[in-house]
Amino acid sequence: MTTITTAGTPRPISKPNGVFPFVDLSTGCLTEHGLQLMNQYHAFIVGMNRIIPCNASGTNVVTLTPLDASPLIEKYSVFDVFAFAAENTSGAAVTMLVVTRNGALATLKAYKTNGAAQAGAGDVVAGSLYFATYADHLDGGAGGLVLK
Repeated sequence: MTTITTAGTPRPISKPNGVFPFVDLSTGCLTEHGLQLMNQYHAFIVGMNRIIPCNASGTNVVTLTPLDASPLIEKYSVFDVFAFAAENTSGAAVTMLVVTRNGALATLKAYKTNGAAQAGAGDVVAGSLYFATYADHLDGGAGGLVLK
């Protein structure tokens, strides 16, 4: 069994507590409890696993650029899925990187056969639709993207 690392796991949202007020009725503002809970909702939504639509460019080094409507991406998170249509057919070993609003993330190996082997020549085909799922256990713990 492969265990997801703590670094790749989003923090769960705390259960609301009915004992503590969410809003201060005298001011209409959030209480400290309400503010903490809303911050947890925000962090969870920003960091949750998602399918992220991307434009793709390149041949053997595929650059994925999330569309403007995509969520905030600060790092590779376990099981995030990057959806794209390939621009070119690969001719050698395939690597990928994601370019976010704040700069590029690390270049990672792309894998085929459920992560058993690195994708190579002809494994990425121009015009085909792919889902690249991030898995932190691949490449000796450096992480990689599994193509489907």
